[in-house]
Amino acid sequence: MSIIKLKKNLYKKTKVGDIPENWDVRSLGNLIVEMKSGLSRKLADKDLGLPVLRSNNLVNNEVVFDNLLYWYFDDPQGANTKGYFLNDGEILVNFINSPAQIGKCALFINKLGRPIIYTTNLLSLSLDSEQIDPGFFLSLTLSSLYKKFIQSITKPAINQASFTTKDFRKFTLPLPPLFEQKKISQVLSAWDEAIEKNRELLKVYLRRRKGLSQNLLSGGLRFKEFIQDDQLIKTKVGTLPADWHLRSISNIVTRVKKSFTPEPDTLYQEIGIRSHAKGIFHKEKVTGKSLGNKSVFWIEPDCFVVNIVFAWEHAIAKTTEAEAGMIASHRFPMYKPKKDLLDLDYLLYYFKSARGKHLLGLASPGGAGRNKTLGQSDFAKLQIPVPSLEEQRKIASVLSEADKEIDLLRQHIKTLKEQKKGLMQKLLTGEVRTI
Repeated sequence: MSIIKLKKNLYKKTKVGDIPENWDVRSLGNLIVEMKSGLSRKLADKDLGLPVLRSNNLVNNEVVFDNLLYWYFDDPQGANTKGYFLNDGEILVNFINSPAQIGKCALFINKLGRPIIYTTNLLSLSLDSEQIDPGFFLSLTLSSLYKKFIQSITKPAINQASFTTKDFRKFTLPLPPLFEQKKISQVLSAWDEAIEKNRELLKVYLRRRKGLSQNLLSGGLRFKEFIQDDQLIKTKVGTLPADWHLRSISNIVTRVKKSFTPEPDTLYQEIGIRSHAKGIFHKEKVTGKSLGNKSVFWIEPDCFVVNIVFAWEHAIAKTTEAEAGMIASHRFPMYKPKKDLLDLDYLLYYFKSARGKHLLGLASPGGAGRNKTLGQSDFAKLQIPVPSLEEQRKIASVLSEADKEIDLLRQHIKTLKEQKKGLMQKLLTGEVRTI
């Protein structure tokens, strides 16, 4: 199969834009064999007989069979549940949901090997297979043409937006010959398969990264060159290598606190820390006058820094030369590792781990919701396992390489998605053709 670009004089102008001469323009209503909404019932977690698909089972144009709810095969209210059985090749359309989710679609392929029904906020769409390929239609639902149409027919409401089946039938779409629809669908499916394979690979990378973090930071996995004693000892944080130490934070870091009084007319730039260990961000510059009576401090590079308000949400980071000359409020205490005792990256990786997050939570007492401030004296009392400085650096280096590998794969997946999006736009408008 080849992809070519046609000359401009081989296109015609239509209400959906310029399309190839041999393409048609049709209303969706003329291509539908049957369209029906699902069954409205109070579903159960327990398997009562029939799995039921809901809007959250439609993800990235696919049906996922996670978090299923169930209903009775013989409906207690007398409905014929067989009338809601889904068949392979039907399109599910979410027509009642939040404005961001409404209109999403998925091609149903039964992967459970048992009858499956769907709820009332979904439409089941059977298309005329002699006129339109379901895969082609599914690709079309990712286009700006479809999304704009859905926005135009959606009626907002306080809880959930919706559109009517009557309006949905009015969707006007470019329709290539059936054989070309199938080729377009095949091309885009190939991209989807490549993206999916990389997503699965990413899951493997993430599982491996998690395992490395758990084992390296607890001494469960070690490098031979650093083992001085292969015995294990029991500590209050679990079993650790005998040649590791359990040290309090106060014994391995020094609090850095360079306070100053801002000049009213001088510009200053504050830092912020993203939750979920996503690093530092720089705020817009402000005058000293606008800082008011806020207690502020100069940023010291190469320090562990934490937002005490959201420490429990993993708002931790390390400062670098990029933050030199910037400032932070008293809510961002900084700690410099003691030379010859602690590596900054090791400390950061430790608190990025599940165990580290747990400790930050313990030192952040408080009520419900987000009102849990890190107690700095409690933080200083936390104890973490500390191997030799050389082993700390090796651990941090391995975890850093694993993170780089994950970042590269995520970027590759993003690039594949962007490439597919660009190609899809051209294929669905006939700008490029399959032959």
